Amino acid sequence: MMQLTTFYRNTISRLFFIAFVLITNLSSFNAAATHSSGADLQYTWVSGNTFKVTVSFYRDCAGVAAPATITLNAKSTSCSRNQNYTLNLVGGTGQEITFPCRTVQTKCTSSGSVNAGYQRYEYSNNVTLPQQCTDWVMSFYVCCRNCAITTLNNPCADNMYIEATLNNVAAPHNNSAQFTNIPVALICVNQSFTYNHGVFDPDGDSLVYSFITPKTFNTSTNTVGTVTFNPGFSSTSPLTSSPAATLNSANGDITMNPTVNGEIGLCDHCSRI
Repeated sequence: MMQLTTFYRNTISRLFFIAFVLITNLSSFNAAATHSSGADLQYTWVSGNTFKVTVSFYRDCAGVAAPATITLNAKSTSCSRNQNYTLNLVGGTGQEITFPCRTVQTKCTSSGSVNAGYQRYEYSNNVTLPQQCTDWVMSFYVCCRNCAITTLNNPCADNMYIEATLNNVAAPHNNSAQFTNIPVALICVNQSFTYNHGVFDPDGDSLVYSFITPKTFNTSTNTVGTVTFNPGFSSTSPLTSSPAATLNSANGDITMNPTVNGEIGLCDHCSRI
């Protein structure tokens, strides 16, 4: 998970996967019932205490269908508020982001294909918060993480959890940082690669990046937890790379040189606090 620090200490989150396959030989994955490969959550101020909240959800085409709606929870401990809102599916979304080479078929275009495929869905709605509070946490969770993820212990047993925080007392008209680049699905093994989310802040706040551990949500206890990495992986070492993957704290560049064909590494990217 990559954390961005800004002046007003608001946070947003992006979770996404990076799948490493040789471009000339796409790696196959077993079909899985789960489908959550990544997501992000961002908001823009509309008027008063109303914010437009948008979720981008990334689906493994080998799994179940994307949800029809997203339930957003808004909670403030200091104001004793806890309520839900519905984010609706944006029409026309659900396009594939895999971008395989030439005429290669993926699970998104052919159910009989052995090649992984991923789609991006968008959910959005205006959310009116009941009052100004210093500690709003807007969040959602989706069951469950993609079983094909190889860097986590039993990923398909985890709900994928994303949150954004907001202090609309100190900054009543604040906007979260915005993502302009979609996650990368396929890159080449044994080739150095740099990825950037293309994050910008509409309010001109400065951004500082760091890795943190991805989060989960336990529906039995209604508590937020963290994922368990397989041995050799961690929040700062989310994939097999030589040299190790690095994050530039000033501009958000993630540089890697993947060395394992067919590995899927999980990264939670862009908390803004």
